[in-house]
Amino acid sequence: MTKLKLYSFLSVFILTQVVRAEITTDTIKPKQIKEITVLAKIPTNLSFPMVIVNANSLQNSSFFTPADVLQQETGISIARDGVWSTSINVRGFSEQRVLEMVDGDRIQTATEHSGPMSTIDMNSLESIEVIKGAASVLYGTGAMGGVVNFITKTPGYTDTSNTKGNVGTEFNTVNSLWANFANVQFTTKQWYLGLNGSFRTAQNTMTPGGPLLNSQFHDASWGVKAGIKYSENQEFKANYQHFEGWDIGIPGGRTFPETATARYIGIARNQLVGEYIISDISYYLTQINIKAYSQNISRDVELKPANSSLTLFPGSLNKTSGVKITTNWEFENYQKLILGAEGWVRDAKTIRLTENNSAEDVLVVTADLPTPNAQMYDAGIFAHYSWEFIPDKWAFNAGLRLDYIQITNDSAFYPLYQFTVENNIKTYADNLSRSLKYPASINENINYAAHIDLVYNVTKAQQLTLSLSNSYRSPSIEELFKNIDLGGNIHIGNSNLKPEQGTFSNLNYTILGSNFSIKTDVFANYLTNLIQEVQTTATSNIYENQNISNAMFLGAEMEGKWLVNRQLDLLVNASYTNARDVDSKTYLPQIPPLHGYAALNFKNKNFGATVSSLWAATQTEIASTETSTPGSIIFNFDIRSAQINLSKTFLQIYAGVNNILDTSYFNHLSSTRGVVKLEPGRNVYAKIKWGW
Repeated sequence: MTKLKLYSFLSVFILTQVVRAEITTDTIKPKQIKEITVLAKIPTNLSFPMVIVNANSLQNSSFFTPADVLQQETGISIARDGVWSTSINVRGFSEQRVLEMVDGDRIQTATEHSGPMSTIDMNSLESIEVIKGAASVLYGTGAMGGVVNFITKTPGYTDTSNTKGNVGTEFNTVNSLWANFANVQFTTKQWYLGLNGSFRTAQNTMTPGGPLLNSQFHDASWGVKAGIKYSENQEFKANYQHFEGWDIGIPGGRTFPETATARYIGIARNQLVGEYIISDISYYLTQINIKAYSQNISRDVELKPANSSLTLFPGSLNKTSGVKITTNWEFENYQKLILGAEGWVRDAKTIRLTENNSAEDVLVVTADLPTPNAQMYDAGIFAHYSWEFIPDKWAFNAGLRLDYIQITNDSAFYPLYQFTVENNIKTYADNLSRSLKYPASINENINYAAHIDLVYNVTKAQQLTLSLSNSYRSPSIEELFKNIDLGGNIHIGNSNLKPEQGTFSNLNYTILGSNFSIKTDVFANYLTNLIQEVQTTATSNIYENQNISNAMFLGAEMEGKWLVNRQLDLLVNASYTNARDVDSKTYLPQIPPLHGYAALNFKNKNFGATVSSLWAATQTEIASTETSTPGSIIFNFDIRSAQINLSKTFLQIYAGVNNILDTSYFNHLSSTRGVVKLEPGRNVYAKIKWGW
């Protein structure tokens, strides 16, 4: 046994020396290759597949929400609670298993609705970046299935004082959407200041089957970004964003009965960020980044069940504040290291008022808590190591994260209080009988995540990447404690839930030719302690969160691009996911069908045009609570001008038609969620941007 250990040690030692010898003979000096990780963006040394949508793609068509943009990308689908209230599904993972961020800061709110992603002004975005895979090793809980990061525009420093910006307006026929936006930037060699704002108003959306009632929305936003350089290697950044929406219809949603009318009376998001960056500290330590942020989302909903004397007003305030410290290191022999620590706390408060006007001239108001007041604390440390151990041939990435998570909650009673209003006189009920819904408690758990990549450059034009991860997700506050009764099914939490654990794998093959590229991915993800809503009995209308057992997600993706000539290119992609409960051998809910996108793009010096199609196959691999959806294909056409110079200013014009044939079709991730049955019909849009 001792000899075996000795031989193993000698083998590893000899192999290490051989590798080091190969590296030593390389003539390129490692320190000449320098990469600075921009913390607002997703680090590129995490080798799971990524999607990057740039500002031009955001401008070149008409999208109502950021999710509409991303549904064209490989492996991503859109989920709807309405036209405005949308989210994305990444390889079968949606909402609570996909971490949403703005400039690298968490957006966290109740997981039963998809509105928070829509609180982002698309005209203020520089890009959207998505990791398709387990990213818990860098971002912690919630990043089990992926990460979507919305990056807002940041001015750069300029050698001379400079001012630039643009204003624009847009109109869409499908819902009479009128949108206005503005961006202004002031830059110097030492500082910059960026301002942005927007306003939108839209009426009910038309579908081929008629108007989608209660689908109107109205929103506005503004933001400011500032930066100052203290020296060549020290910089301070500040960022504030405000978004608010009102009278936003919710024509569908899992928690709303079909006969109800629901809308956001108001929804708002505020984000405040301060960031200090020190670069080129030493030969090995290339950057230190210290970031503090606070982001809160408030939401007030009005729900009116049909043929009822009740009106419900659920409301919530979710505030997430955190600090993150990251250090970037570079060593000899093509080695890089990221070390960091992060701590954040989410404070969740909810209340629900129920108005009953069944008695003539008497209004009875009852208050309760859909979830108890609760806090979620997270403290984590992480490391990520990259080593190109045979330059231009083999590379190795590995990461590890450890998190301590604590969730505390106050006692929650029903009802909280009650009063009557008669003749404009409010009278509170005395000696009100209360029942304890949730006792005060503390839930604690320690989780870890690990990641490893092996990258092999087969040739200069071909690459193979194998990625393996262990990931986790701690149950959310709502999954632990919710109690939602809105006149239909009742949805309750479970304080005994265990964290989800997952093992993720992805194999990627990429080939880059002189006029074409092909990317293929095959993935297999195995989850334990999967959290799902389960009907408590066959005849009950009560659904409880439970760890249902184990689940397997299998799938494949393909994306190809062909440069036909200097003016014409063709893009196609396709994605498929199969997800099952391993023990019961049944399909899981909320899994998108086989779907894809194709686009033919033309561009010359005067204008560009795109003819595209979105298609989906019939989805029959469904859970017992779902209904299959038929396949569909829709066609779109977009055209845009080059910049039309007007002295020191310029104009740019965009126009197009979405769903050209006015096709009547279903989105599986919408129709399974509520009463949204048809997607928007034909939409003719036009927008104009004036810049300087």
